[in-house]
Amino acid sequence: MKTKNGFTLFEKNSEIGPWLKKQKVTRKITRLQVHHMDLPNYSTWEKTDKKVFSEPHFGRTQSLNDYGRRTWGREASDGHGHYIAQHFNVFPDGKITTGRNLNSTPIGIRGWNQNAICIEIYGKFDKGHDKMTKEQKKAVIYLYGELCKRFKIPVDTAHIRPHCWFTAGGSYLGKYNSSRSAKTCPGTNFWGVGCSPSGFNKFLADIKEYVNGKEAQASPIDSEFKPYIAKVNTNGLNARKGPGVEHDIECILDKGVAITIVEEKKSKDGGIWVKGKAGYWVNKKYMEFVKFI
Repeated sequence: MKTKNGFTLFEKNSEIGPWLKKQKVTRKITRLQVHHMDLPNYSTWEKTDKKVFSEPHFGRTQSLNDYGRRTWGREASDGHGHYIAQHFNVFPDGKITTGRNLNSTPIGIRGWNQNAICIEIYGKFDKGHDKMTKEQKKAVIYLYGELCKRFKIPVDTAHIRPHCWFTAGGSYLGKYNSSRSAKTCPGTNFWGVGCSPSGFNKFLADIKEYVNGKEAQASPIDSEFKPYIAKVNTNGLNARKGPGVEHDIECILDKGVAITIVEEKKSKDGGIWVKGKAGYWVNKKYMEFVKFI
């Protein structure tokens, strides 16, 4: 853990919890916002930040702070010398920096800033753009999980919401609406599933697992593979002899059948296929994760 210009850099996820416990927070915290930066994105990280700044995490955080001061002026001050909109930044390599003082209201979601903490995840997670690294994903789980534990925040959509569920004027929509939402933030492919209510709940499920005592981990396809159990979510699923529709059908599975998954592979068309313990393969999009084993 390092500090520079009033910002703290967490180099390990394990540093977050102890740091939060030491903070004297007098402001009531009941909400957590979810954002992506959009710009800067992963290309900016590789082509600019890592080349321009001697320490890219502090460099980018200071740049965001300077932007806030130029854009909003004195009104953006957190009362502690900072003008950055958010309280935390999560970088592609999994490291995290602090931003605004925790006792200061963020500049994040109009109509939902009071009692909130604003977290910006570095990158652009709309479809066709950045794919979150396993290090960043794990850090996001740790950060939200530790914030929920520190401030006793329930892990649900009443207390944790994405920016895209609000209009520019601050009206709550409860889902992303391409014609009404203020932004796509945190991305139409956030967490690999997007920000529909069901998709966002997959993000919340990972946070809830961490809060309940399970170690934060990326999904099996994004990290070192861990066997898990999944169940079929459609009727008449073709199980094949290899990962792809070009392989012969081995058998047909009924909806609700549970399978122990021992391997995952990409097919020729880019889809993800999973191999059951019995040796056959099925398209992952027709499977629902149950638990790791």
